[in-house]
Amino acid sequence: MKKLLWFILISIMFLLVTSYPQDLTQSEEGLIREEICRWIKIDAKPIDTPTLGKIFYGTFYQIKLSREEPDGSIYGMGKLMLVRVDDHFVIPEDTATNKSMPILKSLLKKDLRLKNMKDAQMIQDALDSIYKIKSISDKNAKVIKQKGDEWIFIRGKFFGKYKGFIFKTKGGIIIEVKYSLRIKI
Repeated sequence: MKKLLWFILISIMFLLVTSYPQDLTQSEEGLIREEICRWIKIDAKPIDTPTLGKIFYGTFYQIKLSREEPDGSIYGMGKLMLVRVDDHFVIPEDTATNKSMPILKSLLKKDLRLKNMKDAQMIQDALDSIYKIKSISDKNAKVIKQKGDEWIFIRGKFFGKYKGFIFKTKGGIIIEVKYSLRIKI
């Protein structure tokens, strides 16, 4: 009887282990990737404005992804921004939540200084190129404020609070870039 129980237990364990999906072979994974790539359409457009190149390194691209079905219908999958820096790409942070933006900061030109309103306006123009303000109410709230060593680029409102970029400086050198949905001015 004990042997039968052990046999049943081992059989059940074997069935459980073999019923889980197995890893794909490299060949299978390659075929799947190839098939998916046939369905995905990529529309890449460079973002090129006079101010962008004065503020940031790299070449910025707006990428629109869509999926084409066998019947020819196309479904949008979203947009993203890519930046080519030398021989690789980076994806700058989005503006959906409060966060530090180290990737965006790393893309700032090393000799860039933020000391006066003229410098701030150039940065605002570059931000307009890559983080477009879509609603009229947000465009109407757009403003630049300075509080000591912080430069605040208001980009609209979010549930009654101002939202936008905060550039912290020290002697004009930008030491941190953040995005906030709760800016008090």
